[in-house]
Amino acid sequence: MTLRRVPAWCAMASLAVVALAACAGETAAQACARGPIFGAARTRAERSVAELDTTSTIELEESLNALIDQLLVLRDVSPSELRDPLGTLLAAYGQLVVALDDVAWNPQAAAADSAVATARAAFAETSVSDATNEVEAFFDDQCKIAVGESDPLFAAVGSTLPLPEVSEEPSRDAAEDDAPSSRELASIGFLIGEAYGVALVAPEAECIASRLGVTFADASDINFDDEQFFALVRDSFVACAVTTPPTTTPDN
Repeated sequence: MTLRRVPAWCAMASLAVVALAACAGETAAQACARGPIFGAARTRAERSVAELDTTSTIELEESLNALIDQLLVLRDVSPSELRDPLGTLLAAYGQLVVALDDVAWNPQAAAADSAVATARAAFAETSVSDATNEVEAFFDDQCKIAVGESDPLFAAVGSTLPLPEVSEEPSRDAAEDDAPSSRELASIGFLIGEAYGVALVAPEAECIASRLGVTFADASDINFDDEQFFALVRDSFVACAVTTPPTTTPDN
């Protein structure tokens, strides 16, 4: 698949939907091989957020984006039982990335920002802490490696935004496990919306990521310039009933 002159940030988000849907690898060995890299990325990202008084803007942005990348890769190669908890973490960290991007990754501004505090507080929610424990237990039991514990100062105290709901019903079709969860789609949708300066709610974010993912998954070779890609993105916003679709392309 080829994307020419497509804004790199949005191309990454859209292609991530396709990658999640593909889920070619499903072995514990592949996931175990990514464990140390994921653990190091999480430790680095959580330390940068927990120590906002000494963190630089560059370190804050690079560490969180690197963790998102590792979560996407890890989810793609993991066994099916690990995908839901990884999807929960992806959604939670995605909300934090959006909040930090809103303050231009400025550590001082982030320390006083209510949206950042809310995103950090989400990690104290039962669903996120349980997902974290499931991931840690998998690497401990299946891989005999430790991926590190969460920084105790990482989750700030405060109100939380609700994460997208996920059905508790067990799947009756093995193929359904290959599809990205609503949380993962919403997280990617939030990132796409942020790239275009549009605030989204969870159903809108999920709808946009799903539509773009289907578009790219159905194509074997895509040659879009910036204007064509922007038109595709804008059409997705309109189709998903977003009242303020993007009017300009992002700088990158």
